[in-house]
Order: sequence, then C-alpha cells, then structure tokens
Amino acid sequence: MYTKEEKREFRIQFWDGFKRYSKKQGRKMTSWVLKGTQIKEAQLKFDLNEDGAFVMLQIDSKSDSKRYSVYDKFLKYKPVVQDTCGEDLVWDKNYFIKGFKEVSAIYFQFHKASVYNKECWDEYYQFLFEKMTLLEEAYLDIKEVVQND
Repeated sequence: MYTKEEKREFRIQFWDGFKRYSKKQGRKMTSWVLKGTQIKEAQLKFDLNEDGAFVMLQIDSKSDSKRYSVYDKFLKYKPVVQDTCGEDLVWDKNYFIKGFKEVSAIYFQFHKASVYNKECWDEYYQFLFEKMTLLEEAYLDIKEVVQND
C-alpha cells in the first residue's frame, strides 16, 4: 500500500499529466467552464477516486429544496442533454460523495479507473477530455433556459 505522501504524489502527477494532455488537444485547463457555470448551484467537475473516473455536473446547495429545484430544471431538458451526451450519462438526484455530503449529479463514470494504474492514464485522460467536452457542450446549450426557468 502507498503512504499518504505517495498517494498525494500520484494525484499531482495524474492531474499534471491531464493538463498536458488537454493542452495537446488544444484545450488549456483554464478554458473549461467548470466553476464558471453562472448558475450558483452548478459546477462541472473532473474526479478520479476509488470508484473510478468521473466527469460530472454537480448541483449543490445548503438547501435540499433549492438543490432539487435546480436539478429538476436540468432534468426537464434531459432529452436535449442526451442528444449531445448519449445514453451513458447517469442522472442521480441524491448522489452521495463518500465521507462528505449529498449532492445531485449528472455524470459519466469510467468504472475501475485508478490513479495508481499509470499504464492506463492515457485512457483516463481521453475519457475525461472527451466526456467533459460533451457535457460542457450540453450544459452550454441549455444554460440560458435553465437560468431563466
């Protein structure tokens, strides 16, 4: 097993590698929408944890009713989002972030991905890049109607 410091180093190397991969694909990490969604409760996120690799639209609020309201606005446009993203997108009104909190999430998941499996990093980078490109495009397509709904 790895020490806490070794685990931290794996994560740093992985995300630095993803930044380089994105740049080679013509996309700087700072050019992704991510937290600049203009909807306070919504964030686009990348994650790689013990459950796999994730590209996620996370909806979070201190108020469950507000979170559900925003999630339902996105859900209303699910057919539009699926036209862009396909059927692999998971819609979860009550997604629990282990050891943290419950949020609502719309996400892609690459099962059994591991930050410790360096031989597969390029495959994970490709997944993260391709899926975020799709999710971000779908988000931008419906952002205004969700804001004004």
